[in-house]
Amino acid sequence: MYSVVTDSEAFAAIAALPTEALRAYDDAVHVLELVPWNGRPYNEQKPEGSLRELVFGQGYGTITYLILEDQREVHVLVVQWIG
Repeated sequence: MYSVVTDSEAFAAIAALPTEALRAYDDAVHVLELVPWNGRPYNEQKPEGSLRELVFGQGYGTITYLILEDQREVHVLVVQWIG
């Protein structure tokens, strides 16, 4: 299991999410805790890279995050919602 650490700038974006998006975000965080490598690579030319992106909320949101495998941590850097 991985620990999820949220960057201070991402906190503001999370706080601004509508209620239905918060539920979807919470589900996405559970995915990050268990299988963070399932997110798509942020840079398609580096498919094994640790900077990843996870889509949530029926495609209306994304989480950009960095996996620190040796520390078993996932750092949430950016949360976006377009819904």
